[in-house]
Parts: sequence; C-alpha cells; structure tokens
Amino acid sequence: GRGDPDHHWAGDHNPHLAAMLESIDEGVGMLMEKLDELDLTKNTILIFTSDNGGETNVTSNTPLRGGKSELYEGGIRVPLIVRWPALIPAGVTCNQPTQNTDFYPTLLDAASIRKPSGEIFDGISILDTWKNPQQLISRDYIAWHYPLERPHFLGGVSASAIRSGPWKLIEHLESGYLQLYSLLKDPGETTNLAESEVAMASKLHQALMDWRASVGATSLPASNQ
Repeated sequence: GRGDPDHHWAGDHNPHLAAMLESIDEGVGMLMEKLDELDLTKNTILIFTSDNGGETNVTSNTPLRGGKSELYEGGIRVPLIVRWPALIPAGVTCNQPTQNTDFYPTLLDAASIRKPSGEIFDGISILDTWKNPQQLISRDYIAWHYPLERPHFLGGVSASAIRSGPWKLIEHLESGYLQLYSLLKDPGETTNLAESEVAMASKLHQALMDWRASVGATSLPASNQ
C-alpha cells in the first residue's frame, strides 16, 4: 500500500508493533539495570524520545493529524521522558513544547561546560525547566524546515512550520499554501484559520521567512527551484 511499496509489513501490524515495543522496553530496562549496577543512576541523565511520529500506514497517531514525513502534529510531536534523580523531580509532567535541538545546549549546561566560542545553537538550554516543569521556556517560537526533492513515499511534501504559543503555521513550499491552527483548541489540526486569522497568519509567516533567512535555509532543494 501507500508508504509500503515493497510490502515490508504484514497485513496485521499489531503483532509487529507489540514485538518492537517489547524490544525497546527490554533494551531500556537493560540500560537502567546496568546504571544501577554501576551505581551511576543518580548522576546520569537518561533521555527517551523519538525523531518523528509514527507511520500512518502502520499505526495511528489519533487524535493528532498525520504522521512521519509530515509537519502536522502526528509527524512532529513525540514522547520526551527525562530521568536524572540528582536534580529532576520524578513523576511530574510538563506541557511546554521543546525540540530535539535543545538537547545539546541543555546537556552542556547540565555538565557546566561553557558554550564553544562562536558556535551558533539551533536550540536553547531548557535545564531550568527540567528541574522545575513550571519554569517557562523563554523563546518566541520553534520552527521546522523540511524541503524535499520529491514527495516523500509516506505522503509528506516540502514544507516549513512555526509554532508560537498555541498558534502553529505550516507553509507548503511549492504551492505557497498556508495553514494556521490553534493547537490549544484544535490539537487535531482540523480547522485552517489562515483566512479568518489573517493578522496572526501574516505575523507567523513573516517570522518563519525571517528564521529561514537567518539559518540560510532555502525554500526548496536546488533541483526544484
């Protein structure tokens, strides 16, 4: 089917998914047991996360829209679990959005390593929020850029996205089509507000273009321009 042209997956995916989850669980358990054995648990930062959402031809990310290869929440919102018994309280949750590029500056901060001179970070340190989930992360937005030479076999197309507070804008790079969503009210991204919330759409679109320019990101791969 779409997204599985070589038929790698069986018709019933659940047994495969269950086996994969069991394997992950066992692997993480082995790491944690070894840390305990070496008496390193207290001062070891353990991070569990993913690089993208699930493939929609294999599983469902409901109630989120879309999946791997797309910039809808189903493609970019992933689990993040952090354990550091020495400094991070156990059993608490945080609803503030972060991105994987925050790990590098955060780990430098946690290890009291000074930022390399002249190095530009894509993320920021969120160590204070790890320690206290109520501590607000100070930044205006987070952004994604996903230019493709051709549509992804899972259905994704060239796009950029930006999120500021509850607002998220997606720009389809080839068509210029804009989608604006209020994730607080519409986490499933069902209602495009780009035409009814013109000021917000324009503000976020300009911020997205400015961000792309600041990091030297091209709108599309050279072969598509």
